Amino acid sequence: MKLICEKFKESMESEDAECRHPDDYCPTRTACIILYLEKERKREQERQKKKAPQEKN
Repeated sequence: MKLICEKFKESMESEDAECRHPDDYCPTRTACIILYLEKERKREQERQKKKAPQEKN
């Protein structure tokens, strides 16, 4: 699925969604699906890291 950054009008695939301007002011940041997907991906990676050592035992 294609996503479009509302501020910069940049498009990207949802699998690769990442805010390309995280330090810039953005009026839509609180409702940004790109930022949401990026955070969810990072949370899932953290869960997998925590789970991996437990699976070794």
